[in-house]
Amino acid sequence: MKSNYLKIGKDTIQFINKALIENNISGKILYVADPFVDSIYGHVVRPQIEDIGTLKEEKCDGNTIAYSMSIAERCIATDVNCIVGLGGGRTLDVCKYASYVSKTPFLAIPTTASNDGLCSPIAVLKRKDGKPKSLGSATPSMAIIDTEVIANGPIQNIMAGLGDTISNYMALLDWEFAVSKGKDEMNGYAYLMSKCALGTLMQSHYTEICPELIEDLVNSLVMSGIAMDYAGSSRPVSGSEHLFSHALDYYGKTNNLHGIQVALGTVAVLKLIGFDQKPVIDYLKRFGVDINPSRLGISEDVFIYCMQHAVEMRANRYTYLHEADLSTKKLMEIYKEIVEEM
Repeated sequence: MKSNYLKIGKDTIQFINKALIENNISGKILYVADPFVDSIYGHVVRPQIEDIGTLKEEKCDGNTIAYSMSIAERCIATDVNCIVGLGGGRTLDVCKYASYVSKTPFLAIPTTASNDGLCSPIAVLKRKDGKPKSLGSATPSMAIIDTEVIANGPIQNIMAGLGDTISNYMALLDWEFAVSKGKDEMNGYAYLMSKCALGTLMQSHYTEICPELIEDLVNSLVMSGIAMDYAGSSRPVSGSEHLFSHALDYYGKTNNLHGIQVALGTVAVLKLIGFDQKPVIDYLKRFGVDINPSRLGISEDVFIYCMQHAVEMRANRYTYLHEADLSTKKLMEIYKEIVEEM
């Protein structure tokens, strides 16, 4: 399902009924929301849905593959005509995959901008063993992103969004490297979209987090999602830095935000391969994005282990890590450098 409606800006949460009308949505509409988020914005969402059709509700209390499949089954069995998802990444990923499986139109209303999953064709859900799994899905049919809602959320989520966008820097280098080695093919449109998403923020003249920067951030994250859709995979925005982050999720015991972890991975791999990391570090420091692994609870041993085992996370994702010096000595040096510099 391709996106038919996208609205970004202040007070756009008031445009839910307009989005549904323009996409000829009526009948049963399943409203899925995190209970906490619903307590804040539910009173704005429900009346707009009730203006259009019959409101059905689902409190999102998990983000497992099985839970998402149960929502898909509900949509199929009860003839739901649209899913309206309100919340952060976990809620939206549950809805995204349920929409994909059931072929039900999906209106996404993000309340955070912590990663590029806002409009991506990827859903990250948990397996039975609790480990995360990236699943191919489809971009939301419709998306409403209210920048004021994003601004009112936790500042750390915005920091993570900035970190996730900067990871495009490493992802594009990895893509170029894989193509040069005959391990992948280039999609020029997707590459350009990812590069534009990166440039939107790296070339920003803002020096602090403000409403204008948040709008730029949202636009950048949406462009990253569209780049994935063009490529048919996460390749334009996901390279060695994401493999490292996936390894942290799989082997580590901390619970850091994805965007922070991939930003750390970006700086670490740039150091590892001897590329200039100053533009990335300057960017992160400008907005106070903390990637110091010690403060994030990532020990030297865990950092090293995850770097050395990152390539195992995705068998078909060739990156600089496949040919880099991953010796314990080298990784110890990099860990210490990042702790001192950040």
